[in-house]
Amino acid sequence: MHHGIGYPVYNQFLWWFDESVQRVDLEKLRDNLSDGLLARRVVASTVPTARDRWVASNVSHSLDFHPDFIESTEVSAWADGRIDRDIDPETGLGWRLSAAPLTNGGTVLSLVASHMVADGGALIAAFVAANSPSEQSRPVPSTGGIAAIASDLRDAADQVRSVAGWLVNTAASALPIPARSGPDAAVPRSRPTRSQPTAGAVDAAWVSPHAVAEVDAGAWKAAAQRWGGTSNSLFIAVLTAASLQAGRASIGDSVQWSLPVSDRTVDDTRSNATKIVKIEVPITDAADRDLSTIRAASKAAFTAFAARQAAGLPPAGISQALVQMLPDAVVARVPQPRDGAEGLASNLGVLPEVFTTVAGIRARAVSGRATFAGADAAFARSLDGGLTAWVCETDASVTVTVHAMDPDRFVDDQALRDHLAEALDRWELTARFW
Repeated sequence: MHHGIGYPVYNQFLWWFDESVQRVDLEKLRDNLSDGLLARRVVASTVPTARDRWVASNVSHSLDFHPDFIESTEVSAWADGRIDRDIDPETGLGWRLSAAPLTNGGTVLSLVASHMVADGGALIAAFVAANSPSEQSRPVPSTGGIAAIASDLRDAADQVRSVAGWLVNTAASALPIPARSGPDAAVPRSRPTRSQPTAGAVDAAWVSPHAVAEVDAGAWKAAAQRWGGTSNSLFIAVLTAASLQAGRASIGDSVQWSLPVSDRTVDDTRSNATKIVKIEVPITDAADRDLSTIRAASKAAFTAFAARQAAGLPPAGISQALVQMLPDAVVARVPQPRDGAEGLASNLGVLPEVFTTVAGIRARAVSGRATFAGADAAFARSLDGGLTAWVCETDASVTVTVHAMDPDRFVDDQALRDHLAEALDRWELTARFW
């Protein structure tokens, strides 16, 4: 996951405090994080086909505390600068905590980790444990010697069984099945009608545009309720409207969104515990603000996903066990599959107070995102993706954090902000952009 697709994927949370958080408190937080779930290093397995294995890491990056005050308008650029390739799970330095004082007296805090080390849920769990006096640190379970070899042998056997099962299921699904009562109804597919990209909207200097839209929590919840939806359906609707504004789809099309679902449990030490559910969303004109269709589609998709999980059925698509057996160099050369999704819409929900408060100071807002570090225009086009977004809620604010992966329709940060602002305005919402 870190090197296999050519560009490492990082997750980042940002906390914006209107009051100053003292460095001594942040140093303590960093020390606690270094004793918990993020303190892990990946090592190669000793058995072919077995997955690489986590061991505890006894090294970590020091607190990156900016020596100078920064302006509020510099927060986004500062956040981008915290993502660096020296954050690497193979060295055991898979995460970093950073902070910068603001000229207005506040503080901005960043926690970055390789996606291989922690998905969004794992980052939240690690931070909560490190920031709570009642929580005990949960170090990464480690094995060595004979125990490690035995663990690798068991994992290799499990991986082979998983791939074999996938091959059997794939072959079975490819067999023709006689129709008993006529042909099946056609399954609608996403076939967005792309507008033509602006000539010359290229390329060499392009980096994935990034925007954080901070919306008042009360206004956000009221809009969702007014138009027959939930926070999640409003989030998906806003992203869909932004894709329409950018010309990635036309009225009458439908687009598909990938919705991450966490199956993380209490005391779970897995680095990643996320599955993907997909929904189809129709493209409608700006006068249509009804959220009930998206709400119903999401509920149906989540219900079907839960049923598959309960039945022990594997997720759709290529076997992840098979991908994990391949060397990184091979995976990097395999074209990334275009699964038809317009993008990813990850809802982190209402964040717990122990996550939004540090040393007794509550953040005004918290944002989260996932990003391909260093991804260029050619890579973005190979994915044929539109938007990758996370939504985070506190009692005071909702942040919609978006990366655009279409260099022809989202040429820079300002273009992304403009389309996102227009989409929010459809539901009579305004945002403060970071």
